[in-house]
Amino acid sequence: MTQYKQVVEEYQAKMKAEEWGKQIKHIHAHNGIFEVAYNNGEIHYEENIPNGKKWVEGKALTKKSLLDKFSAFMTDIRVGVEPYGK
Repeated sequence: MTQYKQVVEEYQAKMKAEEWGKQIKHIHAHNGIFEVAYNNGEIHYEENIPNGKKWVEGKALTKKSLLDKFSAFMTDIRVGVEPYGK
């Protein structure tokens, strides 16, 4: 069964990357607009008024790009690189 080890590891990495991509990168509120940015590249906006408008900017990364970005993120965590802005 060891011949499938690499395939299983690649699948697990892909699933973890997709889950990580759905997580919130940052939240920002300014001038009545609420912004939520996700690790996959999408940014969701919402006006903080009754019947406020909602919209999405950015485009979700491709699976390959998301996996590359997730791999870099995990490497930074293991190496102990400080996140940007600290």
